[in-house]
Amino acid sequence: MNEPEPYKRASIKDVAARAGVSWKTVSNVVNNRPVVKPATRDKVLAAIDELGYVPNESAREIRGKATRTVALVIPHLLNPYFARLAETFHNVAARAGYSVSIELTGEHADIERRYARGLAKRSFGALIMAPLLPETVRELAEHSPLPTVVLGEAVADHGSIHHVSIDNTASAVDVVRHITERGATRPLFLGAQEGVASTGAERLTGFRAACRFAGISPADQLLIHTTEWTRREGYAQVKALISGSGSAKTLPFDAIVGGNDLLALGACEALREAGLSIGTDVLVTGWDDIPESAHATPPLTSVAPDLECLVSAALFAALGDDSFAKGAEAAEATALGSGSTFLVPHTLVTRASTLGS
Repeated sequence: MNEPEPYKRASIKDVAARAGVSWKTVSNVVNNRPVVKPATRDKVLAAIDELGYVPNESAREIRGKATRTVALVIPHLLNPYFARLAETFHNVAARAGYSVSIELTGEHADIERRYARGLAKRSFGALIMAPLLPETVRELAEHSPLPTVVLGEAVADHGSIHHVSIDNTASAVDVVRHITERGATRPLFLGAQEGVASTGAERLTGFRAACRFAGISPADQLLIHTTEWTRREGYAQVKALISGSGSAKTLPFDAIVGGNDLLALGACEALREAGLSIGTDVLVTGWDDIPESAHATPPLTSVAPDLECLVSAALFAALGDDSFAKGAEAAEATALGSGSTFLVPHTLVTRASTLGS
């Protein structure tokens, strides 16, 4: 098939002709209206890919009239980490005269895909996304018409996409070093992910490496895979382990490394119900250092990312504005294809959940 002439941007009518449908059908697909049959929708999306069609809202940005609004695309605000992240983005961007539009995917793959393909209904100058699905990064690399930054998830060499995160592997090593120094010999990793490039997989890699270094055999490392990283999931998984062990005093673990604070806090609830002393009988740690962690019973040891640096680095990578350079200077920057990766500092904040009363 012939591509459109270089000087002529594909129009909605070009897409309609290529797909053999009306322009109204293309509009329905672009606007995610549920009136199009799946087969027709796939045909239209294929035509959009072939022609490089970009809706008018994003095309205005490509023609050099980018807004000073950045889209921050996150799964939801139910996790306090995302709420705190969104507020930090708002504050840091506002100081430099930019605004941030908080866009929620609701953990829906099709909505992530729409943002990755530049099919948002509003105009943005750049896109910053915390994707849930590994394939979203590939979609971003192939289709996003905007300067794009991925938060948190591991990124291979994906074109001009930038990546900003803490060092998940190194932070996991810090956690394991701490709990083994406190006497743990049978650690449990709660929230394990394997076989995909993800935050959970990176943290699991660090956990395993640090356990080996500490002389803890694989047989003494307990891995629990979870369907979600929530308080409810952490509670359910640990409660089931306690019930299955026959006695709260004969548990197969003496420390729990939660993939995030919510999993760890849920685990703490199950341990308290069983009459176990957190920080003495079982050590518990998490990631993200959400505000609740400092006020939990007992307060939770957690990996705290430098959020101000993370946000500044993401905005600097997305916008290229030196206003954000100073805030990002603590990040370790390296080239990643034609994009960049920024590793942001972290701190292990130790509290009573590993130090005891």
